Amino acid sequence: MENLPESPFTDTTLTSLPSLCNTSTSPSSPVVTQQNPLDLGVATPNQLVLLLRDVNLREEVIDQLVKKRDACKDLALLVWNTFNAVFILLQEVIAVHPKLPSMVTMRESTRACNALALFQVMANNPETRRELIKAQIPCYFYPFLFKPGGKDKPLEYLRLTSLGVLGFLTRFDDPYGNEVLDFFMDTEVVHLCLECMDVGDELSSKVATLIVVKILMQPKGMNYCCASAQRFYLIVQVLYRVVEKLSEKPCLLHLKYVIQCYLSLSGVLRFVRPCDALTSQVPPKLFDGTFTDIVRTDPETSRMLYLLHVNIFGYQYFPMNQDSNNVAKPDTTVQKAMGKGKK
Repeated sequence: MENLPESPFTDTTLTSLPSLCNTSTSPSSPVVTQQNPLDLGVATPNQLVLLLRDVNLREEVIDQLVKKRDACKDLALLVWNTFNAVFILLQEVIAVHPKLPSMVTMRESTRACNALALFQVMANNPETRRELIKAQIPCYFYPFLFKPGGKDKPLEYLRLTSLGVLGFLTRFDDPYGNEVLDFFMDTEVVHLCLECMDVGDELSSKVATLIVVKILMQPKGMNYCCASAQRFYLIVQVLYRVVEKLSEKPCLLHLKYVIQCYLSLSGVLRFVRPCDALTSQVPPKLFDGTFTDIVRTDPETSRMLYLLHVNIFGYQYFPMNQDSNNVAKPDTTVQKAMGKGKK
């Protein structure tokens, strides 16, 4: 990690900055320099990255970089390869750690979230994604995912943005996807996501559920989740509570993620041993018609729900009124059902 200092807890100094302002020297005072205010809005990403070293401009510089992230395709590589840039962004993130969980102000949260947004850019780039994992940088974001003492907005924003970084890392189909999955298992990301599903707000819970879905869809991830009874039952119990919440405030996309989780677990257990472990753990509300109105609008979700019922109870009567055109035939595989609608 040649672009990071040895420790993230040392102070940085301003060495050299790009010239973004006009200077003029009075003949009578040759040593006095007058500077016009910097217009960071017109600065290029290259100039902004260098200006990160100015502690007085850093907050606004990071904000401008976030605004330019869609226009600058090479921003991830630019930030990663600029000396001290990643370290400075880490400083912005860990600065709020001592104030967790309930002493973070909205301004502090916004500032840290902007830094996290730049880590999202790096996580979304295949070249820098692996470097983030090799440096174990996502571990600095885990404190925002632990079960909090409250549900204040500043913490929820930090949690959601941190989950966004992890979500971008779940590209398990790329050449280094296996390294990311191993990192997730070694650092117990599943457990952290389960906590977010349990205590986070709607968006955080949805993103955390999607991350768990993607892990379960990998054979190694499935083996990890089913390796111990404690881990397996923790997953299904959290899913149960999520379904209860969704019954009060339905969300089709979130419900689809939950069903995908159950379907992955049931698809494996069905061929390994009887599915009694899931029979008592799957919420009755999935099959008693509670979600009929929203499920019937999406054939894929309807199909997956039918297959879940088949995997758990066998080819029994499915209590929900289903449109036969929207329901999969008995020989439809779990893999086919989950092959579409991936996010």
